[in-house]
Amino acid sequence: MGIVGIFIFIVGLCLGSFINVVIYRLPQKQSIVYPGSCCPKCKVKISWFDNLPLISWVLLRGNCRNCKAKISVSYPIIELTVGFFVWRNIYSNPSIYSDIPQNLIILLGTFLSCFLITLAILDIKYFWLPKILTLGGLLIGLTSSFLIDLFDDIDKFDYSINSFFGALLGFLFFYLLSILGQKIYKKPVLGNGDAKLSALIGSWLGIKGLFISIWLSFFTAGIFVFLELILKKIKRNQKIPFGLFLSISCLFVWNFGNDIFLKIIFRN
Repeated sequence: MGIVGIFIFIVGLCLGSFINVVIYRLPQKQSIVYPGSCCPKCKVKISWFDNLPLISWVLLRGNCRNCKAKISVSYPIIELTVGFFVWRNIYSNPSIYSDIPQNLIILLGTFLSCFLITLAILDIKYFWLPKILTLGGLLIGLTSSFLIDLFDDIDKFDYSINSFFGALLGFLFFYLLSILGQKIYKKPVLGNGDAKLSALIGSWLGIKGLFISIWLSFFTAGIFVFLELILKKIKRNQKIPFGLFLSISCLFVWNFGNDIFLKIIFRN
């Protein structure tokens, strides 16, 4: 791993800490920049040495220094998760677009990981996929594909076309599925954010990657619902955060799709 690897992992932990702030403040319509972090219970400002990613949570044993209120274990888990994906983007070439320059993959993979992890947690907690993240991620995906083609020696705009139609198909699939479900069940079966998130995924992964992500999301969601029904943790017709499964599937395909799914299903 080396010193550089450790440094990159620490940077990822810091990004994870910032994502925790976004997840907490965005639903409350608070600034994600100012003021500094404070304990949600006693409102005392958190000192810098108590705000170190992962380390402070461990040293404080998951409690506020001032009021001893419990600090959710989700904070260090999110920091570790983001740290891992940032580190992986540095030390491997995980993208399904393996011919893109490595330094660009690092940048794109970091952006994508941060967007998807934030969206996944927001959907778990609030059943909410905010437009500022889904449409913002979509815009970055389309723009980055265009820039890749713009600086490519071959004037074909393959990435831009793949990105555009991936986004379009992703949106239309869930939009039409939502309309169909509404007509059959006489109630909403999918949230409006799922179509936008699928468009985001299509803009980053293209048509092939989108296809795998959608399949994988339905597969994992089906297993989750089946197990939860058996264990009687959920009831029939209860809502599930489908954006969680879309986000996880996209992360998986971006990081491992070139080695696993795309080589198995799309044999060239």
